[in-house]
Amino acid sequence: MTNARARGFGRASRVKRPVCVASSLCFVAGAALALAACSSEDKSEPPPVDVNTPPLLPDDVGGDIIFDDEDDPSGEGLDPSQVCVGQEAGTELAPAIVELLVDTSLSMDEQAPGSRRSKWLETRDVILEGIDLMPATTSLGVVFYPDVEVGDMPCFDSEADIPIDGLGGDTSRQRNQIREVFASKGPRGSTPTHDAYRYALEQLAASTRPGERFLVLITDGIPTYALGCQGSGNQQDPADPTPLIPEAASALGRGIKTFVIGSPGSEDARRSLSQMAEAGGTATDGCSHTGTPRYCHFDMTEEPNFTVALRDALASISGLALSCAYDIPPPPSGSVLDRNRVNVLFTPENGERETLGRSANGCTEGWQFSGDGSQILLCGDTCDRVRSSSGQVTLQFGCSTQAIDVR
Repeated sequence: MTNARARGFGRASRVKRPVCVASSLCFVAGAALALAACSSEDKSEPPPVDVNTPPLLPDDVGGDIIFDDEDDPSGEGLDPSQVCVGQEAGTELAPAIVELLVDTSLSMDEQAPGSRRSKWLETRDVILEGIDLMPATTSLGVVFYPDVEVGDMPCFDSEADIPIDGLGGDTSRQRNQIREVFASKGPRGSTPTHDAYRYALEQLAASTRPGERFLVLITDGIPTYALGCQGSGNQQDPADPTPLIPEAASALGRGIKTFVIGSPGSEDARRSLSQMAEAGGTATDGCSHTGTPRYCHFDMTEEPNFTVALRDALASISGLALSCAYDIPPPPSGSVLDRNRVNVLFTPENGERETLGRSANGCTEGWQFSGDGSQILLCGDTCDRVRSSSGQVTLQFGCSTQAIDVR
């Protein structure tokens, strides 16, 4: 995991070798950034930098480092032949809050495709594997539903089986509790998805933990109860699933994204689950609600090996929600961040610093901005490489963005 520290613009630990540009600005290369006035002939050690003083900006002194497009409306930045040493700021892995909403209805006791075990046992083991790989900064909670027997009223127990809390290290209390609770659960009851979904959203909204909020719904069928436990609870008499779609849209409006996984058995619910994922802000590019070329949720119904497909789906969700999202520090007061002049620098432990290119198509290598522009998201292979290292990720501002060379 990266050893990235939280630092804003203009913070510095020690002054190291100054690098001077064509103007009178000098930028310090090292653990963080400092600025000092100097000339090309002045080789004396610069004075100590006050870490509480913001760095000089183009409005303060003349220079080539630009934070907005006023001086270069083309957005092309500096001449590539010129040296550009941008302003740098440390960043940290953004925390996230995840609520797992897991269907443990009686149908989860059926055999999983590609396995001799039940859908529940495969689901349980794959989820636990995924949680083991989640960063310590993640906060996680779990709600199993219905957690009551068939025919019981209320049809859902409305309890947080694992309250939301920070995961912490491998032997933390939260991680141990998760393992113990999963081991105690088994399939029973009907499918009151709407009641369970609304309850899980309430738990997420009430959490005081820091981070972006995500709900992951895993279900193997169409609801058998409508909201308020209305209905028979029988699979032969399912409830209308469409009210879940505006519920997901409402949650997104409150800052909660919803991922949806449709396990085998959810064939009749594919359209509504796809619409729910879209309303919840997690639809993949090019998806459709007819399944051509694919649904907007993670559809497991036609996968020959449920275990492998579920593992891949959870890995994709983890990558999108958790693994490699880095907060962009706010620019100094009065400055506007130019997204065409942001670079991501990675320094492996005991290795040479490199610039990670911005990805234009897909997201296998390099990085992209998050939808709202507040975070840097490392792409799949790059994310894996950075996470496996104890190096450092740094953001650079003011130099033209380097893109991945697509040939």
